[in-house]
Amino acid sequence: MKKLQVKVGLILLSFLMVVTTPVLAAPNGNAKQALDNKIVKRIKVDNIYEHVSYLSEEIGSRAAGTEGEARTIDYLVEQFESYGYDKVNVHEFTFTSRGEEITSYNVEALKEPMKNHDTEQQIIIGSHHDSVAWGPGANDDASGTGVLLELARIYANTPTDTTIKFIAFGAEENGLWGSRRYAEAMSKEEIESTVAMFQLDMVGSKDAGDLIMFTADGKTNTVTDLGAAAGSRVSDIVPYSELGRSDHVPFHHLGIPAALFIHTPLEPWYHTEDDIMDYISKEKLHDVANIIGAATFQITRKDTPALEKSAVKPVPVDYDYEEPNL
Repeated sequence: MKKLQVKVGLILLSFLMVVTTPVLAAPNGNAKQALDNKIVKRIKVDNIYEHVSYLSEEIGSRAAGTEGEARTIDYLVEQFESYGYDKVNVHEFTFTSRGEEITSYNVEALKEPMKNHDTEQQIIIGSHHDSVAWGPGANDDASGTGVLLELARIYANTPTDTTIKFIAFGAEENGLWGSRRYAEAMSKEEIESTVAMFQLDMVGSKDAGDLIMFTADGKTNTVTDLGAAAGSRVSDIVPYSELGRSDHVPFHHLGIPAALFIHTPLEPWYHTEDDIMDYISKEKLHDVANIIGAATFQITRKDTPALEKSAVKPVPVDYDYEEPNL
């Protein structure tokens, strides 16, 4: 009987040790945090893939000032409104290219915070909806725009304490004209209240390299801190580097923490007629959506305090600088 009592005691002790020992999340994010799941569990990669397919196959080339761009604008407005956004703005702007004046458009959907939970801060999640004139631009940048639309769908019914602006910029391929015009029009108050700008560009090619966060000055900021921390929770820690060739740049010049999310080295199909759906990876689309979704939710969820610009590292994560490799 004593031996049986000892055996039962050991079993009970082992059980108690199992149920009381803390379980630590793996560094590669195999154990997602519950708060992240409020966003990432709702991401449907098939939705993203369908957006990329429609933009690159049904519409095709979406160069600024073309019929393809006009159809793209209609599609973006239709999608944002279908999610329930009642503040969808189309901003017309003009620029001159090779002696020709061209009209293009930015499309913005505004997600307002809860009435009693307003930090009076805002973030921008951006992509560019145009492509080069000679290609369908499946990865560049229907992929980023597809992720943008899916995150907008999820956030439409998510309580937040921070304003979110989902912006699809026009004429990026002509010299970042859409983001430049948008940044030029921002008031001093808007600039001061904008705490982060996340730019999605070329985030779906299976032939490209790994995900990198690029800043215009090669320094870390609020966005890279949030992106690295989110990666540690839901995917892999994302390194950072320096690059000034996408729509994050005009916001950096305003003093707004901004970063470009892109896979490098770039795929062989970059800026060619072969930038097509055959080379799009659902896995990469999903991975980037998870990281951006988790990173932005860290700022915008209603139970977090307002964040100071360039002064947040929500989880102590070390992440490395990598030399640009395009």
